[in-house]
Amino acid sequence: MKMIRDVSEFSNPVRAGARKRGTMMFTVTDGDRRILHELSRDGRLSNKELAARVGLPPSTCHGRVRLLEDAGVIRGYRAVVDPQAAGAAISALVSVAVLDHARSQVTDLVPLMRALPGVQQVFLLGGDRDLVIHVAVADVPALREFIRVNIGAHPDLGQSQTHLVFEHAVGVAPA
Repeated sequence: MKMIRDVSEFSNPVRAGARKRGTMMFTVTDGDRRILHELSRDGRLSNKELAARVGLPPSTCHGRVRLLEDAGVIRGYRAVVDPQAAGAAISALVSVAVLDHARSQVTDLVPLMRALPGVQQVFLLGGDRDLVIHVAVADVPALREFIRVNIGAHPDLGQSQTHLVFEHAVGVAPA
């Protein structure tokens, strides 16, 4: 196990006492990037294993993870569910244009779309489409119904295009 003797690459001046998530003055260091890379590959790593992988004493590693969480760099830990194994055999990306009258409220549509059943992710874009909605549903009729009810009948949404997803690979944070 390689231990880092000089932990200066992990040192970071932060506002003393700032513990409310996302309120710290914080700069991500190269050492933090290694921590983020390992956690994005496996968010269930024990602190001891994470520390060994990034070459830090466990107490220092725990402190850095805590700072990354408090600064809002790490926003949470969650299970990555295989939609097909959970009964959603069809995965699709639906790109949608927002109608001119609703352009000023386009950001308000993101949480509304995210709350719909079957929606995995929503992306706000620049370009000829404004949103991409990642949907996982049981079958093609369910996809058709989702688009008809939630996209086609929505008063603020215009033209849409649907792309079936055959494979989805999730990336990890850069090291």
